Amino acid sequence: MEDIVPSELMKRVIRWWWLLVLLMIAGGAADILAVRLQKPVYESQASITTSIDFAYAGRIDESQADALISVIGDEISSTMVMNVVKEEAAAFGITVTDETINDRFTKARQGFRWELTVRDTDPQNARSLTQIWVDAADQALTQFHQKNQAILAVRSAQLALQNCFSQSVIVEPASGYCSTENMATFRDILAALTTSDKLLNIQDAILLSNVSTEKTDDAYLPSSPVLLKMNLATLAGSICGLLVGLGFLIFGKNK
Repeated sequence: MEDIVPSELMKRVIRWWWLLVLLMIAGGAADILAVRLQKPVYESQASITTSIDFAYAGRIDESQADALISVIGDEISSTMVMNVVKEEAAAFGITVTDETINDRFTKARQGFRWELTVRDTDPQNARSLTQIWVDAADQALTQFHQKNQAILAVRSAQLALQNCFSQSVIVEPASGYCSTENMATFRDILAALTTSDKLLNIQDAILLSNVSTEKTDDAYLPSSPVLLKMNLATLAGSICGLLVGLGFLIFGKNK
């Protein structure tokens, strides 16, 4: 094989530029046709918005706010929520597996809002699955908020118990607030905490207890299919056409 001379190759490209353009157009058109021939896919979307009560949570920086919103996102796609989605979908005659969730269920953050998206070949199924997901997530987040408020109350009881013990040791006689009945009540409340709850410190409890969520958009019925990765397919086809053309100019016999 003869050595490739850059100047000679450039001359060939200039001479045959129209061929390169035609091959790029043909490659892009072929990939567009391939995408359109695939089974149509429909997409439905719903959203949940996060709110932080800064009046009670205090001044928090951007990283802390991001962390709180990320916690909400983790709860939306938690195993518990997805198990509810599977059960509810089965009641509607729709089979949802872990593979289905990984391939068709997505969530994306837009500022303080989480957008939940489900794709399916049936537009009605896409809407139903999205609505099931957003409803299950909304219910789970309501329980999550209530739990965090309860944990904050328990953290306050924990601090009161510590103060109670301090007063019992330092102050003689112990104050009426630190009665035996009060300490017994505090102990019962703390004993009711699970191991994971006990790991939550007072600062996290305060922040999470002042985070609320709201289902701001229900799922809609898609009217037309989405063309998945159309731009990427077109670009890939054009690049393939260009490479074919360059290969022809480099290795072909041009007289």
